[in-house]
Amino acid sequence: MRVKIVTKMDWPSFRNVAIQVRKALSSYCNCTIYDRTNAKPGGNILFIGTVFHQTLNFLNKFLGQSNIVFYGTTEGHSFVDEASLKVAKQIKIIAVSNFVKQMLEEIGIPVAGVVYHGLDMDDRRVDTQFYKVLKKKLENKKIIFTASANHSRKGLDNLLYGYRLVEQEIKNTYLILHSEPTGYYNISKIAKDLKLKHLWLTNLYGKLSPSQLNAFYNLCSVYVQPSYSEGFGLPILEAFRFNEPVIAVDAPPFNEVIKHGKNGTLVPLSKITWSNFANLVLFKMHRYRAKDLAHAILGLMTNQQQVVKMQENIQKEKHNWSVKKLYPDLLNYFT
Repeated sequence: MRVKIVTKMDWPSFRNVAIQVRKALSSYCNCTIYDRTNAKPGGNILFIGTVFHQTLNFLNKFLGQSNIVFYGTTEGHSFVDEASLKVAKQIKIIAVSNFVKQMLEEIGIPVAGVVYHGLDMDDRRVDTQFYKVLKKKLENKKIIFTASANHSRKGLDNLLYGYRLVEQEIKNTYLILHSEPTGYYNISKIAKDLKLKHLWLTNLYGKLSPSQLNAFYNLCSVYVQPSYSEGFGLPILEAFRFNEPVIAVDAPPFNEVIKHGKNGTLVPLSKITWSNFANLVLFKMHRYRAKDLAHAILGLMTNQQQVVKMQENIQKEKHNWSVKKLYPDLLNYFT
């Protein structure tokens, strides 16, 4: 069996998923990754991307010549026109979470199944020299880590507001925000207004090697996923790979992965709002209060016994999220 994996290769998250999928499927079939600009019709095509009218209309040219499975995500209600909806009904769409499945079905897009994202849980390579530099810089610090693009749905405002309360309670805490210098949030201004003392904004998002990024996960005490909306939230698994508990809002898809008190902490959902992003999708924003996030962080940072128990649970169960266990299911949709 031969499968062409097609995605937008200049988009880091999709490129990384494509690489992980190929790794998982290589024992079952001959699979090659193509950038969407170079993909040609014919054969089995596994398309990885966000489900909205542009991507569906892009696939229109492959209809009738290819067996198409769309492994797709969305963070809310995608805008679709009649033409793109017609395409959606002629291909098999596989959602990355039950949340994505629900969002697509609510706008009339049929979903053939759900295959959760996975990760190579054994790939724990850490850049040794980079790790030594970090450890020296952060000696005796209790580290909170977040890796996130600077988009409106990422909740970086609440992360900083919540961290201000944590910093006031735990003097040797340190927040590493691996993000971008510019974007939706003016992170530097918010941090200055809040008078945060122990914050490191890396400004290196998308520029670190996997082994360098792993060094941050390996050093942190707790990982915070502050997003209001995600299709899945792969950094959760990246934290699990290093047995680190994760904090996120108690809403899908986060609570599809995080089990409160077992492998992390779920912050109470405050309200739901909808946000129009570039007339592509209405983000379903799961809002929470910054003080509740702070309470969750403090709960883990001051209870090492609970953290150790969570780490033990993650160690036992994290291979359930292995690419080798999850991604081969994608091949079932080509039959």
